[in-house]
Amino acid sequence: TFKDGQKFLTPPVADPTRAFYESLLEEKPDSIIAIRFCVEYGVKQLDDHKKLLRKYSNLKEKGAFNIHAKIKRALEKRHKIGALSKEKKEKKEKKEKKEKEKST
Repeated sequence: TFKDGQKFLTPPVADPTRAFYESLLEEKPDSIIAIRFCVEYGVKQLDDHKKLLRKYSNLKEKGAFNIHAKIKRALEKRHKIGALSKEKKEKKEKKEKKEKEKST
């Protein structure tokens, strides 16, 4: 039977992909890809699986697994940074213009 949140059959213990994600999860407990793999493949024991499922659900609500949401956030961030740098450039140009007017 599948555990809550599990989508695929659990790979055997000797599976190298399973070993990779389990070791990644041990080294980095907040690894998004490791959490996703371990939940969707039901790799962990039931008590550990429930803890991971909570993390997985929180990440899913925040859009961590939605590529469209990631792209949107990245574009918004880029736009915000671009607007800030434009403002700084305009302020610098105004300051230089005032200094030039004072000197003449």
